Amino acid sequence: MATLTSTGYRTAILGGTAFVDIFKYGCIEVRTGPQPATADDAATGTLIARITANGGAWTAGSPTNGLRFLQDGPRIVNDPVEPWVLKGEATGEAGWFRLVGNTPDDGQFSLTAPRIDGTIGLLSDTTDIQLFLPTVSITPATSIVVPYWWYGLPPL
Repeated sequence: MATLTSTGYRTAILGGTAFVDIFKYGCIEVRTGPQPATADDAATGTLIARITANGGAWTAGSPTNGLRFLQDGPRIVNDPVEPWVLKGEATGEAGWFRLVGNTPDDGQFSLTAPRIDGTIGLLSDTTDIQLFLPTVSITPATSIVVPYWWYGLPPL
């Protein structure tokens, strides 16, 4: 599947709020199975990992260990000053991710929560993948540094 954006994200970005502010101090959830049909839909699969600053524990509403973004021309990239680390929370195979903002998001259907969903695959994959990892097999002991992440509006 392709990258999917929620109604909440589209409303915010078209309303004049910058991406770096919409998702400031958010996190990326890594889940099993296929991604939902839309980013407005409830999260599916099991939450098996999170990508946070330095791999630390993350709680919505707190800036602690939340991700920060920079604008680099027409792209948004991870802030290279702060390492992003995927930390396993359960055992399973990574299938998709959901970027969420720092405001509480219960993962249920929402037309207001800012979200971006995408697929996960191996570094060697040549299909439509948005987050490449060295392994999709995740356990609570998994720790993977994410050296580079970017997002851009199509066409790219």
